[in-house]
Amino acid sequence: MSSPYKPGRPTKYNPTTGAGTKPPAKPGEYRIRQADGTISYIGETCNLARRTAEHRRSGKLPVGAGGGTIEYQVADGRTTSRTRREHERQKIAQHQPSQNRSGGGEGRIAGR
Repeated sequence: MSSPYKPGRPTKYNPTTGAGTKPPAKPGEYRIRQADGTISYIGETCNLARRTAEHRRSGKLPVGAGGGTIEYQVADGRTTSRTRREHERQKIAQHQPSQNRSGGGEGRIAGR
């Protein structure tokens, strides 16, 4: 299976300092990386900006001194939620983040 994302490193954003580029309101995959460098959560969403805000409110995305960052990749225009969820499952299996409660891919059924 080819990746639903362009090759290269994810874009980084630090919600505490504002450093980096804020996630756009587009579909994609994201990782929450703690200040010590460990990946604590991997997810897939149809709106990266909204999901980032939800994680900040819930406390999953650390804020304040020593807070973490969010790293994200915007999906290319040819993907579906199904292909993005499959990629999410693969990344969760690869990195085994501590805050993921499942193997990923349980998102709502999409229209495409």
